[in-house]
Parts: sequence; structure tokens; C-alpha cells
Amino acid sequence: MSKFNVLFKVTGSIAAYKSAYIISRLVQSGCNVKVVASESALKFIGTATLEGLSGNPVYTDSFAPAQVMSHIHLAQWADVTIVAPATANTINKFTNGISDSLLTSLFLAHDWSKPYLIAPAMNSKMYSHPATQLSLSKLKSWGVTILPTEVGYLACGDVGEGKMLNPDLIFDEVMKAYASKNKSVTKKIILITYGGTAEDIDGVRFISNMSTGKTGAAIAEELFLGGNEITTLRARNSFETKFNVESKVFSSFEDYRVKIEKLLAEKHFDVIIHLAALSDYSPAFLEKDNNTFPLPLQSKLASDSDNIKIMFKKNVKVINSLKRLSKNPNVIVIGFKLTNQVEESDIPNIIKKMFADSDIDYAVHNDLSSRTFSDEQTNFTVYDKVLNTTKCVSVLDLAKEIDKIMEIKNDIVH
Repeated sequence: MSKFNVLFKVTGSIAAYKSAYIISRLVQSGCNVKVVASESALKFIGTATLEGLSGNPVYTDSFAPAQVMSHIHLAQWADVTIVAPATANTINKFTNGISDSLLTSLFLAHDWSKPYLIAPAMNSKMYSHPATQLSLSKLKSWGVTILPTEVGYLACGDVGEGKMLNPDLIFDEVMKAYASKNKSVTKKIILITYGGTAEDIDGVRFISNMSTGKTGAAIAEELFLGGNEITTLRARNSFETKFNVESKVFSSFEDYRVKIEKLLAEKHFDVIIHLAALSDYSPAFLEKDNNTFPLPLQSKLASDSDNIKIMFKKNVKVINSLKRLSKNPNVIVIGFKLTNQVEESDIPNIIKKMFADSDIDYAVHNDLSSRTFSDEQTNFTVYDKVLNTTKCVSVLDLAKEIDKIMEIKNDIVH
């Protein structure tokens, strides 16, 4: 995932312990995180925790050595700023222009071309107080994104509004804020399919393939952060994206076929990235002890026979009909071809056949030999219809190349 810079501010609320989880998720997702904590916040959560999770020093004192200009430099560095938790005291200081700490000074130095999010956390009466509500309304009018609070059990024993929003939802909001910052009039509506089909034999056994969905999920994340609207159609056991994008799940080939046809009929997609590893054949019948049974079986297959035989039926190539079924006749279709131990000289002919058989605009080739021990696929080659090639070492490189393809196609259309 592309790295971007998150300035994470923590104020003196008992909910400060939840900030550790959000910071951890941001770092695990590839973000650079720097933490600014108020002195009160450090009474609830320690510097060592925040520094250990973010991998950066924790900023508190405006006059610390080498940090005198940090209220300017940190504001310039950040792509997104989030205050979580944000106390009533800090919120009301913001709206009155008070800059009596590094954390509040940073608010006055904020670049309003960048997202600024606040996740309030306080007692219900403090949250509903006219001063706090007026401040929240004013901040919103200035361009601050005010995240909702939750209704629930509060640390003081009360039950009501003011509980900080679920940390996973705050993480989603940070990601969406960065993505929206990158949105432009040329953003694309993209369908990405990935993961492998699972063909049931008897409800507990199935036939599948090696696809994990890692590549598809990574591409979806990159293009989401680029400001595009993403829908994924992914295999049931595949990797999920780290972000809250629209997602549908498939299991068998037939389930996939029905769901992609429905999606294409209902939604206008600009791009289809077809990574799904679909079964070329699906099990149709099972022969056992001279008896034939249609598959899948309704109950678990008994293991009392020396031999069984499974007969397969050939599946249609869904990729061949994507443009025909699409609500958008000008949709860009990018297909993928995975090979295993083929001669380098044979690959161009394989790709030529793919273009001849399928109505696609680009083909991406990769070989199983380039998969790492952690199931990360590497070394992709992108082909256009005249077999011009672009080499992409990593999934990140591939996502960037797909983004270029979309921009080139957009320029041609317009």
C-alpha cells in the first residue's frame, strides 16, 4: 500500500487507550504516523506505548530541543490529521483560537487543503453542553470532519452520548479522508474480482486452487487510496481489503457467474479488473460402487470405497462476455493470466490467444514461480493489444501502471 502521513493527536480522555489500537492499524496498513499528545493524554497512556506503536518520537512540548518549529513542520508533513480522542476542553480551545500547547498550536497552523478529523470523547452532559455543541458546529463549518459519538456505557458510569466512535470505524474514516483528498473529476468506478472458486463435493470437501486474493486486495487498496470508487467481488476465503469498500462474496463458479452478471447489469463500471481464479471445470457427477450421484452431495461422502470417480463439466469463460454484459459498453477490461513452468518464448503466444479469445483491453501475465514463500505474487508483465509490454516488479508497481492505463484511456475517450 502507498504510504501516506497521518498526524495523530491524542488528548486527555480515558478513551486514549483506544488510540493505541488505531495507531497500530494505521502503521500495519503502511501509513507513516507521528503522534502529538497533550500532557493530560500522557497521564492516561504512556509515551513508550505511543512511540513503540508509531515508530516515531512523541511530540508534546513546543519548546523541546529541535522542536521549536514543530507546529509548522508537522502541519506541513501531514496528509491527514486526526484527533482521537478529542476532549471538550480541546474542542472548545480550537474554536476560540487558543494555542497554549503544541497540539492546539498545530490546529491554528493547519493547511485546510488537507483533511482534519475530530473524534469527540466525553461525558454526555459535557457533549450536549451548548458551548461544546456550538464549537462542534463551528468547527464543521470551517471544514473539520466531526465524527459521531456512540451511545453507550461511559467511564463515569453514565449511559448516553459521548462515547468515542468505534476505533475500526475511525480507521475507516481516516482512510476515506485521504482517498477523498485525492478524488478528482476523473475518478473511476472500478470492479475488482479476485480469489479462487471452491467447488463443493459434499458440503465439507471441495476442489479449489492456490489463489489467496492478496494481489486483488492490494490493488483494490491502492486504487481506493487514489480516490476511485471500488467494488470487489471476492472469494469467500480470500483476503479482504483493509478499507470499508463495497464488497460481494462468491463461492463456486456458478455463484460467481450469477453475481458478476448482476453487478454488471446494475452498476456502470469504468474498469473491470478480472483477477478471479475461476474453475475451468466444475464437478458434475460422482461414481461410486457402480452408482452415479449428482454433485454436490447432500451428505458427507463415506470413505468405504477403494475408488471413486468424479466427472467434470467444462465452464464457460466469463471474461469473454464482460463487455457484452456491462452496462457501460466502453468499459476497460483488464484480464490476468497465471502460468506455471512455461517457456519464456511461449508466453507471447499465450497472451495472443488470450486477446483473440477474450474481449479485453489489457492482459497481465505472471508465473507461479514468482510467488514468494508468504504467497506474495511478484514480477507482473502488462500487455496491450499489440503486445507492448510494461514490467512491474511488485503489486504496488502494478497498481500504479493500472492507474496510468485508466488515465490514458480517459484522455482518449475525452
